[in-house]
Amino acid sequence: MLNRLSVKLSLLFVGIALVSVGVIALWVNRSIQTEFACYCEKNVQTVTTPDGTAIVVVPGSPPNAPSMGEAEMAFLNSVRNSLWLAALVAILTGVALGFFFSRLISEPMKQLTMAARKVASGDFSPRVTTKTDDEIGEVSIAFNTMAEQLEEKEKSRRQLLADIAHELRNPLSIIQGNLEAWLDGVITPTSDQVASVYDETVLLSRLITDLRDLSLAEAGQLKMYQSATELGEFIFAEIASVQTRCREKKISISADLPSGLPLVSIDKDRIRQVLHNLVDNALRYTPARGKIEIGAQYEKPGWITVFVSDTGAGISRKDLPHVFDHFYKADPSRHRGQGGAGIGLAMVKLVVELHGGKVWVKSRAGKGTTFYFTLPVA
Repeated sequence: MLNRLSVKLSLLFVGIALVSVGVIALWVNRSIQTEFACYCEKNVQTVTTPDGTAIVVVPGSPPNAPSMGEAEMAFLNSVRNSLWLAALVAILTGVALGFFFSRLISEPMKQLTMAARKVASGDFSPRVTTKTDDEIGEVSIAFNTMAEQLEEKEKSRRQLLADIAHELRNPLSIIQGNLEAWLDGVITPTSDQVASVYDETVLLSRLITDLRDLSLAEAGQLKMYQSATELGEFIFAEIASVQTRCREKKISISADLPSGLPLVSIDKDRIRQVLHNLVDNALRYTPARGKIEIGAQYEKPGWITVFVSDTGAGISRKDLPHVFDHFYKADPSRHRGQGGAGIGLAMVKLVVELHGGKVWVKSRAGKGTTFYFTLPVA
């Protein structure tokens, strides 16, 4: 019982009331008695009797009357009684206010406790009602924000598991179906069919590798081997590696690099993966006779901004905040051959952030898209 916050606060208020009222009552009682005695002494006279005896009398009182009579004593007693009655009323008022204010503090804490227990058990739906703007209100707002973030993360985790299962199931189903058909003698495997199954195994292997790298990057355990690198040669090498695909799709690709760019400190393999993912994404969504441009700007000291721009379909405003989410696809109806698995951009963001940089995107539906990311100068 004594461990409850409301009881502790009530006892605290009662203790403060008792001490305060007690000190005031004793002080006032002593002061009144002293001052009243002094008053009585000032209003008495000394009278000498015929036999030479001096007596103290109050003017208008019979002879031999004491300096503080019954009326004066009754007055002092009345003052004392009134004082202690006022003290009792003050104590009762302090107790009532103590319980009232303790409930104002303890009730929100009870709600927080109950909501926290539900969150701990895996239920992220409880929210605490915010009624005040004080510290308790701030704690309630912080708790609600935490619960909302946990709920979003839990939804993302479940969606991530479902997306991983979906992406792994597709190539496995194709491989399993072909192998069963070959084993049952339903069809005779041709070189094209074997090549198709091999492509699915390559896709499956790449997907698993990407998932592994993604999990390591999120955990901060992806190893980085940074070295000073000339960005121009690095970008031209990436352009050369996709020239064949660009010619097949009738898309032009070029570089816009100012002279005198400083060296950058990067992990070549990881940043090559970043560039490849961005260019691959641009190739997927840029129509024939479209254009892709890779460029760099040295505007902020210590950082170089790299961009990959295309004249493709663009990204709608509602999809822009989610393009770097795991397995997010602006058009869920696209299959893997059109829209990828939805891991590439998430990996881009994590790798750039591991280099200390940041990544963002600007786009308008039907007007093209530009991805930006920053790299540290060596």
